[in-house]
Parts: sequence; structure tokens; C-alpha cells
Amino acid sequence: MKSVAYVTTTFPTLAAFVEGEVHRLRARGVRVRVFTLRAVSTQYQPEHADLLEITRPVGSPWDARAWGALLGWLVRRPHVLIGETSRMLWASRGSLYALAGHLGYLPAAARVASLIEAEDLERVHGAWAHFPGSVAYLASRLTGRRLSLSAHAGADLYRTRAFLAQKLRHAEFTAACVRGNAEMLRALAGPRARVEWIYHGVDLTRFDGGGRRRAADPMLLVVGRLAPPKGFDDAIRALGVLERRGLPARLVVVGDGPERGRLEALAREVGVAERVTFRGALTHEELLPLYRAAWALLAPSRQLANGRRDGIPNVVVEAMAMGVPCVGTRAAGLEEAIVPGETGALCDPADPAGLADALEPLLRDPAGLDRLGAGARARVAEGFDAVRNFERLFALFLEPSRAAAAGGSGGAAR
Repeated sequence: MKSVAYVTTTFPTLAAFVEGEVHRLRARGVRVRVFTLRAVSTQYQPEHADLLEITRPVGSPWDARAWGALLGWLVRRPHVLIGETSRMLWASRGSLYALAGHLGYLPAAARVASLIEAEDLERVHGAWAHFPGSVAYLASRLTGRRLSLSAHAGADLYRTRAFLAQKLRHAEFTAACVRGNAEMLRALAGPRARVEWIYHGVDLTRFDGGGRRRAADPMLLVVGRLAPPKGFDDAIRALGVLERRGLPARLVVVGDGPERGRLEALAREVGVAERVTFRGALTHEELLPLYRAAWALLAPSRQLANGRRDGIPNVVVEAMAMGVPCVGTRAAGLEEAIVPGETGALCDPADPAGLADALEPLLRDPAGLDRLGAGARARVAEGFDAVRNFERLFALFLEPSRAAAAGGSGGAAR
């Protein structure tokens, strides 16, 4: 594979999984272009700055070039554009969210198809399975380029599954980063879909476990977007439960988002405001000292009524790589990383008292906490090495196309 177009929501970001893939592809000499459905991000890790030059936003409904591209494809491939759009919208008829997204991003899909042709990119990869995947799908159908997908967690798999099975069947492969999600996708799309289970992983040279020295008093850490699926309100309530049990601990909250004001008010209401510190969004380098000092990372994720949920948060794997035990919920994939008694502890979601119950024996046994930390580091080295897991993804990219393997020829849908 010499070139690929990535379609994603926003890029680059403070995360590292899609960005890490793009960096590694470029290091292998692959020409990568990234097309975003939202504005190009202004918050990202410093090492991602060089990715700005290969990133182009395509999702604005006011972009005349996108509407021009749509008109152009309507003239060139009317049967494909009308037929595939009709299938997509019909599949979305039960979800206003899916219907609005598929209709709204139709010009973006045409724009991506035109850019793929203009830049002679040989593959299109939907970095998320929902609307980026749909845009990549339609661009693939219009241009005949090979399609592949990545599937993650709540937003792209569980809020709506409209047209998801069809995309999976057309894609040459779909890489799912949670085993449970991979199994769900195989059941949804059937044997015609190829779904591979590949963890994102973590850079073990950056998160190397070095310099770890727990804070003198219990310091707990939560990291992520301050949004309802993260369950950070349960962490604050659990802090109050621990204090009433004679186990005062500090909680450091890293991240920003729509829930910040509510969480700050909750800390005051519970009576632990002086023990909760909000640090805002941090870079990896700023986060490392907190991993080194933390007694445990909390991941109290939960599923919302609309299907939104976490998968395996990258911060859980980062913390484990740094030798930090993790306490999380039995929700949406955390059980695949957190092994009770070996790398941390698990509790039921939306249960602050249960979260405190899981934490209490760990905080009362610092030596045992360190043993869990060592187990966490070993677990990540075994299954979550980003470099080794990327090799599996890259091998999929390098496989011959289905048409070539069958002795046929590629090309746009007829």
C-alpha cells in the first residue's frame, strides 16, 4: 500500500490512537491524507503538530466545493450516487440521528471521493465506523477504491447501527479495538464481513513505568473528557464514601468538557471540594508525573440510555503501562484490561459505594497496590503494545484486494 485516505471526525487530538497509526504509516513510506468531518482540532499533543499539513476539513455544509463535487458525481455516476444514498437513507429511517448525519455528510462524501481521485489515493479508511465510515463507504463506491474501517466504542457502534452491517460487508476488513465489540459486529454483519480484533495499545517507550513513586497520601486519578459516559460523578461520590470510612484521599481530575461545572458543584455538595483538583486538559508529558504519583486510576464508565459508552479508554492502558493499578466498572470492555486481583479491581457501573468498596482494600494495603501495579505493567506489555499491534493492522492494509485475490479487476460500482 502506497497511499491511503483516512476519514475521521476531528484531527489531530489529545488522544493518540488514530494519530499513532498515521505516524507509523508515514514512517513506512505510505502517503496519508486525513479528511475531517469537523473543523481541524486546535487541541492536540505537541508531537502531532506535523499532521496538520496532511489534514483537510471536508464536513462543512457551506463548502461550495463539496456541493460542486456532489453535482459532478451525480452526472458521472448517477446510478451509484442515487442508489447508495437511497440505501443509506432507507437504512436510517428509524433513527433521526442517523438520517440527519447521513444526509448532512452526503456532500462531504462526494468531496472526499473527488479528492481521492485528484490525489490518486489507493484506499479509503473510515477511522470511525459511524459517519466517517459512511463517508468512506460512499467515496469507495463512487471511486472503486478499497475500503477498510476501524470500530471503537459507543458513539460509532451503539448510538445507532443504521447501515453499519452494509458498511462492514463492503469493507475489506474492520479493525475493532474491543473483543466484545468485534464479536457483536461479526454477529451483526454475518460471515461476509471480516472483523479483526486489534487493541490500540500504548507506546511502551513513552509510558515506560519509569520514575514511579506513589504520593505519600492516597491520590486517585481520573482522566478523560468530562462527559456523562465517563462516570466521573461516581468517582467524586466514592471519594465522599471513603472519607466517611476514615480513608481520606485526593482526586485529581484531568480533562475538560461539558460536565465540568456540574462536577465542581457536586464536589462541593458531597463535601470533598478541597480534596478534588481539576487540572483541565493536559499533554502526555504533563500527565506523566501524575501517573507516577497516583495510587490508582479510576475508570467508572457507564452506558447511557442512548447507547453512548466507553470502550477501553486509552488512559487506562497508559496508566497500567506506568504501573498504576486501575479500578473500573464492568462496562463496555474494561474487563478486557482490568483483571481483579492482578491489575486492579472491578465494580458495577453507576455504583459509588461499590466503587469505594473496590478501592478500600487497595488503599489499606500499599504493598499489595504495588504488586497490582507490576501486574498491570506486565498485562499491557503482553497485549497492548502499540508497535506490535500496529504490525497486525499494517499487515491487513498490505493484503491483496478481494478482486485481485479472485483474479478480477477493481473499479467503481457499476
